[in-house]
Amino acid sequence: MGAKEQMISILRDRDTARISFNYSSGGRTAAITGNVFTRVANELQNGNLNVVEGRFATNKVVYSSWREGSNAANTFYLGANPRWSRDFNALVVHESIHAYFDVTRTEMPWLHNETIAYIAQGFYLRNSGYAHSRMEEDEPYEVGWQAAMELARGHSGSDWIQSLQDLLSTDSRYASYITQSYQGDG
Repeated sequence: MGAKEQMISILRDRDTARISFNYSSGGRTAAITGNVFTRVANELQNGNLNVVEGRFATNKVVYSSWREGSNAANTFYLGANPRWSRDFNALVVHESIHAYFDVTRTEMPWLHNETIAYIAQGFYLRNSGYAHSRMEEDEPYEVGWQAAMELARGHSGSDWIQSLQDLLSTDSRYASYITQSYQGDG
């Protein structure tokens, strides 16, 4: 199975299909359900989104919405990921949120886009039984997992969502774009 087919399988699997939450923060709302991931899987299957393997030497997945430098638009770029791990699956779920907002031509601040992606990643990790003890404390995906746990219990998760936003706002990995606006262009 190639990487593209594997990603389609991840986006259609049981643990991904059970991701369901409503995001509301700073006047922004989004309803994330299994349909979000089915849409991205369909876009991959129909050839509207692409996958490029081996772009990075590290365990990394990046979705490029627009053509930038050597990056083509509407493309998932994969690194040296251990492809048969829940870590990889969770990264695919995270980047699929960005792809979904792209294909649906959604505009929002990057802060909310990343926050939603990390919560979805956290839900995948929760749904797949990933042990919290394996997570690095105070990393965005771990805080996203905390928010997902609260949302799954029927709580607002607002404290964890705010913590995640604060973390993203001050993390040097996001400094170049986190205060900017995201515009999906289909």
